[in-house]
Amino acid sequence: MIRLLLSIIVLLLVAAVSGCSVFAFGGSMMQAHEDQKLIEKYAAYDVEGKTVAVVIDTDLAVHYEHPGISNLIAEAIAGRIAKFAKNVQVIHPGLVAQWQFETPQWSAMPTTEIATSLNVDCVIYIDLHNYRLTPPGNQWLWEGLCSATIGIIEANSYEQDGFAETFDISVTFPKRPSVLSREEASEADIERGLLNEFIKETAWLFYFHVEPKHPDRYRQELEK
Repeated sequence: MIRLLLSIIVLLLVAAVSGCSVFAFGGSMMQAHEDQKLIEKYAAYDVEGKTVAVVIDTDLAVHYEHPGISNLIAEAIAGRIAKFAKNVQVIHPGLVAQWQFETPQWSAMPTTEIATSLNVDCVIYIDLHNYRLTPPGNQWLWEGLCSATIGIIEANSYEQDGFAETFDISVTFPKRPSVLSREEASEADIERGLLNEFIKETAWLFYFHVEPKHPDRYRQELEK
């Protein structure tokens, strides 16, 4: 917020020196304030008071090109839910990964059977179908994309198979329309930014939080 105030002061000085219209400056200041607005959002699916497991199913091509990414995403999302959701018990991601390894046909099981086998009230099922750091066929630019369908499995569902609710999450990094060359950023920077955005957007589905009103225009660095 201090940086935002400093930016506004700088704009004011520029306006005074250049003779810009007070009205024009006022409009710019109001727009900057609007761009930085945060809003409160309730959980899209409330897990309060429930026992939860986070299960991730990854496209084979993604799994081959980015080994280990599945466990990293599942662990981070489970950790955020355990930390920020109220009165929730999250099964340790290591135990879930072990269950997946010891149950090779788990993805073919009826959904309620997955929840019963894991002994939880609900399963957050992440179907990760896209994860890339560069545009298709172009390895010279950074244009990260991560997308998944998030399905909610309820153990007490009347339907033996299927999701109680589904959500589609798709994030890019850097934010479009920005595209960076390999000289402008490292692979680690792009991957870190992409994962942070995806993990945050997915975990936000399950607890009350504050998020930017205009995510495409919000500048996080001004709030530091």
